[in-house]
Amino acid sequence: MTTHGTLNTPWISFLFTFCFVVYLIFLGVTLFAPILTPQDSFGFYRSISGNILGNRTYEPEASAWDRCDLPKFDIWDDGVIEYINPLQNPIAKCNASLKPLTFLKDGKWGVTFKDSSISCRARCHSRKSERSNVIGEWMKAPGKVDCEVLEAVCSKNDLDFYGYLHTQVLPTPKRAPKVDTKNLDQYNVIVILLDSLSYSQARRYRIFANTIKDSFRSLPRTISYMTDHMDAVMFPYINKVGDNSRPNGAALYFGKLLEKLDKSLFEEADVAQDWSHSYMCSVFKDNETSLFSEFQDYGYKTLLSEDWAEGTLNWPNCKGFDKPPIDHNMRPFQNALERKNHGVNVTKYHLKGEYCREHHHTLLEYLSQFIKAYPDQKTFSWTWASMLGHNSENGFPHSDNDFYKFLLEKSFVFFMGDHGLRFGGVRKTFVGALDVNNPFLSISIPKNLRATTQILNMMRVNSQKIQTHFDTRATILDLLKVTELQQYNDKFKGSTLFTAKIVMEAPSSAVFEANVKMTETGEVKVLGVVERSNKYGDTADCIKSEEHRPFCFCKNQNVLKTTVKR
Repeated sequence: MTTHGTLNTPWISFLFTFCFVVYLIFLGVTLFAPILTPQDSFGFYRSISGNILGNRTYEPEASAWDRCDLPKFDIWDDGVIEYINPLQNPIAKCNASLKPLTFLKDGKWGVTFKDSSISCRARCHSRKSERSNVIGEWMKAPGKVDCEVLEAVCSKNDLDFYGYLHTQVLPTPKRAPKVDTKNLDQYNVIVILLDSLSYSQARRYRIFANTIKDSFRSLPRTISYMTDHMDAVMFPYINKVGDNSRPNGAALYFGKLLEKLDKSLFEEADVAQDWSHSYMCSVFKDNETSLFSEFQDYGYKTLLSEDWAEGTLNWPNCKGFDKPPIDHNMRPFQNALERKNHGVNVTKYHLKGEYCREHHHTLLEYLSQFIKAYPDQKTFSWTWASMLGHNSENGFPHSDNDFYKFLLEKSFVFFMGDHGLRFGGVRKTFVGALDVNNPFLSISIPKNLRATTQILNMMRVNSQKIQTHFDTRATILDLLKVTELQQYNDKFKGSTLFTAKIVMEAPSSAVFEANVKMTETGEVKVLGVVERSNKYGDTADCIKSEEHRPFCFCKNQNVLKTTVKR
């Protein structure tokens, strides 16, 4: 027995060695296989299937074609640091002690000085259409006015040196609801939308040595107060439904899709848009059911304020509303500020001078006046601020305290964006490319409902799921009536998905991005729309079609510039 065992020992050693080598080979293949797969390729084509974050913390448990894994990424990725300056402030040098020479209060206008060498006059602006005002006669003596937008101008030695646009909200008679509301507990609803504010942009924080301490990147006081004191729920997985503001606004206001939903990724039929471009822009929307008309049916007073004369539903050539289903609309203010043959020149520049007043201040003043005008009636307000961050990564931080003041404990507060920043250097970064599709949303509910209902718990659960503006609209309507949300469980099918980026030659220098699907048979398909990812300004103004303008560059730029100047 001893001899037999001794003779077999080399074979046992050989077998053990062979198995160990095989194990090492398989271990090596396992470790290095992810490096060889297409999802970690970052170049002209960047795969967005599988582990799209490379060596970041996001690790999907299953194939992206069998489930939708929501990414978790470093919102302070090194790529965005160079574009961030939280201390940027366009009114840093304004004169805080400089006060308006005129006022509008309690339905009366007047002056705040005693100087006989200065004379002031005022006139009313009211809505005629989306793009024009009814302009009243000049009033040279202070007194009563029955309009909500007042232009005041002062002169010295026959030279206008001061112009100011005042607002007030004149309450209208109580509205009888068209539906039975006696069994409903109604609350005020406040929506503040900051154009181009993404989730990670609002949430990013860092220590900036010797300048500021730890804070959320853009709106530290506002967001921390909402989360810490108002139990607000933030929704990190909101996905935009269109490229710019209008399709996202149409989804929020009307629940309508303006861009085709491309489902070729799933090898399923596309979902057609609800409204064609022609219907959206060439037909007034008065007869369509909007959030504003819905709230009015329930007896609410409504307000819409935007800081841009074109607005979400109008730019660049759309009709919008003929007779808006809104009780108080700030459009006459913007028309007076921006339209030709409306406000005088000194008035048009009053937000760019020494006064510490910006566009969003005018919106919040009007909102404050609206809330105070209806202490005993329920209100629904929508404030859409475009000027702060539409063109700048650093447009929001200096406005933090302004929005903080409007976080009311007894109201439903929706603080949100429509999409992320679409232009600029940060758009080229990994995080910026995700941001453009991921608008910010935070919701706070009235204080008395936080402990007595399950609303907060339901929102916290839903916040971990992918959402769109259609879900936000449904949530707002759910405050009025019961809307049972449907859950869709779509399955992926085998394909490889890439993001393709194309840079055009000068002078256009246009940058286009699109999602591209490559099937198992090698067929390549473009998914959805091709997006213009850099700013094109007025270089395509010779094109009347809004759908084609992002893709075009007019040959004769000198003619365009001369025409605009004239």
